[in-house]
Order: sequence, then C-alpha cells, then structure tokens
Amino acid sequence: MEHRRRIKLCMASAHFLPTIGGATRRFLSYAPGFQQRGIDVSILTGTPKKKKLQSFKDAHQNKILPNEFETVKIPENIPVHRISLPDKAGRRRSIVFSQALLKVCRQPGYRPDVVQVVSSFQPRSLPWIMRLQKMGIKVVYAYTLAAKTTPNPIRRVFRRWTLRLLYDRLDCVIVGSKVMQRDLIASVGAKARIEVIPNGVDLKRFRPAANIAERRSLRSALGLDDHHQMITAIGSVHPRKGSDLLLEAWVQLAKRFPDAHLFFVGLRKYLGYPDLVDFRRKIEGLLTASGAAERVHFTGLIDNVPDYLRASDMFVFPSEREGMPNAVIEAMACGLPVVLTSFEGLSEEFGKPGREHLIVDRQAVTLANAVAEVLKNKQLATQLGQRARRCIEKTMGLEHILDRYADLYCELAAEKWK
Repeated sequence: MEHRRRIKLCMASAHFLPTIGGATRRFLSYAPGFQQRGIDVSILTGTPKKKKLQSFKDAHQNKILPNEFETVKIPENIPVHRISLPDKAGRRRSIVFSQALLKVCRQPGYRPDVVQVVSSFQPRSLPWIMRLQKMGIKVVYAYTLAAKTTPNPIRRVFRRWTLRLLYDRLDCVIVGSKVMQRDLIASVGAKARIEVIPNGVDLKRFRPAANIAERRSLRSALGLDDHHQMITAIGSVHPRKGSDLLLEAWVQLAKRFPDAHLFFVGLRKYLGYPDLVDFRRKIEGLLTASGAAERVHFTGLIDNVPDYLRASDMFVFPSEREGMPNAVIEAMACGLPVVLTSFEGLSEEFGKPGREHLIVDRQAVTLANAVAEVLKNKQLATQLGQRARRCIEKTMGLEHILDRYADLYCELAAEKWK
C-alpha cells in the first residue's frame, strides 16, 4: 500500500541499542515496512544510563567500545538523532529528552508529520507536546505496558489526573490489546482516541521448523539430540519477568526430566545492578538447589531467536506484568506449545486458555506440573502448537499490522495537510 504523498515519521525513544526493550525493538523492526508504505522514518533517541551499560557489559563479559553507540545495526537509510541525556532517571532526563524532541523537529528542512513516542511518557512532557502540536505535528503514543498501581490513594488520584491530562492531549494512543485499552480507561479515565493494534510478527521469519532435518540441525548446534527436551524462556532475567519462579519450577523438573534443558534467551539484568543483589543470590541459589545448573543456559542478547524457538519443545512465560509481549507472539508463531502464568495485562488476543495455550497461577508447583504435562503428552503439545500458530496467523501477521499503522499515520497526516 503506497500513499501518494510521503509521510515524515519521527520515532522517539529515550532507550535505544544496545540497551533497548521490546517496544523499541519492535518499532525498529517495523521501520523498513513503513518505508515501503510511503513513510520516511527517522529516530530520535538518547544516550543510555551508565547503570544499564554496566549491566550490558557484565552480562556479555566483554568490553564495550567507545563508539559502539554510533555503529549499531539499524535499517538502511534511517537517520538517527542521538542526544546526550542526564544519567539519572527522573524529571531532568525526561525534560531534556522532550526539549531535544522539540529542537530536532524545528530544524530547517526537517519537520515530521507525525511523532511516534515509543518509550515511557511522563506528564512533565506535556508542555513540549503542546508546542509540537502548535507546529502542526501529530503526536502518537504507544502504551506498551499495563499500568502499575500504587497503594497510596493520594498518589493514585494525582497520577490519574496528570496522566489523563497528558493522554487526552495526544492525537492518538495505541495499545496492543483490548485488555490494555480497558486498563488505560479504568486506571486513567482517558477520553483520548485509543486504537487497538496488536504487535506484528514476521510469519516467514518466525515459523515452525520446515522438517525434522532442519530441527535436528538447529538442536545439534546447541548440543542437543532428539532425546533431549528443550524448554525456552525469552526475556531479561529479571524479577518482573518471573525468572526466579521458573527456576523454582526447574528445581522440581530437573529431577523428573534428566534429559531436559532450560534456555533463558536474553540479558541477565541482575548483573551490575546493586539493587538486584538479593535477586542474583536467589538465582544462584536455585541453580545450585536444582542439581542441574549445567543444563540451564543463559544466551545473552542474540540475533537468531527464531532458531532457538524452532529448536525448542515448548515455551514458558512466567512474567508478572506485561503489555503485549513479543516473546509470546513469536513463540506461538513458531508453533510451540506455550505455558503462561497469569499476569497483569494478559490478553485475550492470545486465544483461549487450554486451547491455544495453557495458563497457570503463579506458583512453582503448578508451573512445574504444567510444563511436565506438555513434555509428557506429545499429542497435547502438538495440538497447542498448531492452534497457537493459526491464532497468530489470523490477526498478528506483520504485513497486516504495518498496513494498520500506515493507515493511521496517513489519516493523521491528512488532517494536518488540510
């Protein structure tokens, strides 16, 4: 779908390579598709926090080169404006980023039609958002994570009021699921335009293994044979991701399945973080308690995630709180049986529990039993995987999702051009 007039889109995210999260990574993967649809993409981002860099460095156990930020892999022909941000999180960092966004958009010859904000958005950014809109620029926000509630009633009321001011001022808020839409309306009371657009997945890249030979080859590269059982979890090893819960279940599973291997695909974020020392000790203690630490693998950041999924027997996602997790979508697209623990933001777009996936409560015993059931019951595993693939094919194919974004940006730009 090619629009007659090319649209200028600025994707703004305070977080970028090498320490980005799922939302930024997803929009970066969308960029080539946007270009093909008549949308010229540029990226505005900032320097990462030193603490995150230290974690990144420790997790990979190698030195980060001084110029690594300038040599990151990004789609071709997409300019990146990188600005220096204060190292500490909070008001100052947010204000500096908002000021920079306004400054970049005022550059001669560069004035986007639409700004797509990807990273977290704070009410203190409202004055700069209003200035962008006075320039005729449409501002869209991707609400990617279910809101975390606070027990303090005064803070809760203040947060609701300030966020409502922000969201109601935006031209559009994009959410990944109907659950997130309901969460946004209930927690903030927002009356802004809200569009439900699920995350898109490349169905050609994330697919089941073509045949037994391909699967054997992928498993062989990981040191696994046909008799081994491969359990995979994707995401940072972090308290919010429930990594400790999965290892608690592994303590029980390791003895029952002596040929099973557990793969954590993602950064060990507790490395280099002083505030996660207790979590690190817990992880290390659970590995020791399992008696099978040699069968637990931490991959770090990798580029060949589809290969790991195609080689796997099943996928486990024990996160506490999410929006629309890419990892689950990608695993389902690869035809894997998926076991989820119930979490804030769990979406009905993933299909029906017991049909397209299994959902258990957040207890190590129930999680271990669900994993064991899938590993032992080949028929159940096959049925869950096939239904999962069909579910994703229906609504989350990348081309369809890119068309929906392009239609939205075109509509907003057309309002500006009137």
